[in-house]
Amino acid sequence: MARFGNTRGGYVRMADGYEMPLFGLGTYKITTQKDMDRAVDAALKNGYRLFDTAFAYSNEELLGNSLQRLLPEHNLTQADVFVTTKVPILSGDNKKDRTYEVVCESLKKLQLGAIDLVLVHYPREWSGSDKNPKNQTDRIEVYQALERCKEEGKVRSIGVSNFEIRHLQELLQVCRYRPAVNQCEFHPFCCRRELLEYCRQQEIFFEAFTSLARQDPKLYKNEVVVRIAENHKMDVPHVLLAFALTQHIGVIPKSSNPDRVAENINVVGKKLTLKDVEDLLSLNRTYNYTDCSPWDVV
Repeated sequence: MARFGNTRGGYVRMADGYEMPLFGLGTYKITTQKDMDRAVDAALKNGYRLFDTAFAYSNEELLGNSLQRLLPEHNLTQADVFVTTKVPILSGDNKKDRTYEVVCESLKKLQLGAIDLVLVHYPREWSGSDKNPKNQTDRIEVYQALERCKEEGKVRSIGVSNFEIRHLQELLQVCRYRPAVNQCEFHPFCCRRELLEYCRQQEIFFEAFTSLARQDPKLYKNEVVVRIAENHKMDVPHVLLAFALTQHIGVIPKSSNPDRVAENINVVGKKLTLKDVEDLLSLNRTYNYTDCSPWDVV
């Protein structure tokens, strides 16, 4: 049987052969052990099997502690969950070795035998310049460090986050292991149709973050969104999550509120029509809520 064959929300088999649940818990801004425990406990109770973190979130150790304690309480093991983390492009020299060390540290903090998925978090240094001519070299060196981690069994799958088509094209020319995932901001105000289509052509699974658009009233009260919600007797957050899931795009809505964690995954089984999806796609304005604009990065 498939590893995640009975997972609530289903799973995708990535191009590298590994499986990943389609619905997961984002942990951005969960910064205390108490909040992480509450969120992970509610997630496991309600069928979540994917947990998403990052070096930049400074909470990998919190997530590792929660899983270590709570998995047995839910009669689960590490094999029953999928953990994603992300590595930044670090400033300074010797990026390959330093990235390798960061992954080793993440593995230790998460208390895992191997990390299911590690992504290059952003296509340049956080504090760097969009126009820095070294950005391409930096991206490739960091990805090569992830390839080493994969070969050594520290990581099962590797991929990227916030990569544009040109970034992916550069990488595909030199990589030994094609990226399994590209994780990007995605909602009706930021649809990324060309990028999504390119990823599908290249068998790179597209996973969405900020799917709930940070509860922006401009989107939540948009007449198209409201009409679709009323037609399907859904609330707006479910419409936004269904917008991605109906297109076979993974989602990782973040919350530390147990009630919200439980409510978010109740979207599973709810589908939008093709017309609903097209109507929501028509709202695109490439408007981002995260503090990044990868389309500007050379």
